[in-house]
Amino acid sequence: MVRHRIRKEEFEALLREVPEGVRLELLDGEVYEMAPIGSGHAGLVSYLAKTLERLYGDRAIVSVQNPILLNPFSLPQPDIALLKPREDFYVQSFPEPTDILLVVEVAYTTKDMDGKKLALYAQAGIPESWLVDGETSLLEVYREPRGGLYRLKRLVEPGEEVAPEGLGAPSLVWRPPRP
Repeated sequence: MVRHRIRKEEFEALLREVPEGVRLELLDGEVYEMAPIGSGHAGLVSYLAKTLERLYGDRAIVSVQNPILLNPFSLPQPDIALLKPREDFYVQSFPEPTDILLVVEVAYTTKDMDGKKLALYAQAGIPESWLVDGETSLLEVYREPRGGLYRLKRLVEPGEEVAPEGLGAPSLVWRPPRP
């Protein structure tokens, strides 16, 4: 069996042929169909986007479910990315690792896929990644990427405080909405 990795340009051409509503991601040269977004997932993303915008919107662009370019073979769409401010709001090009302060993934049924994405984020040198477990309401904070892994992991429970390391105060008090 021969495996072929595709590049960003080939992936973008493929996207022009995909039926409306089909969501695809390019991860390490492979194309993945993304799971449909359920109401719990959508609610957590909306909560995080509003909270992060309120706390850090004067110092970062809060990008929701938009592509980031990790390398020529990976164009993931994190649920949220906090980006360094740029006058053109990234109209000229997708954000790259040096533009990214934080990525956030919300996982219900996608924890394995989100784990793969976390490894790609660490390989790309993104300084911080958060993984929200929609089932348990735990927030996993990953920092210090080195050698394709994050060296530090912190579990944040509801009621505890956390702030993106690159932005500092004020802290977010983790209070995810519950069904």
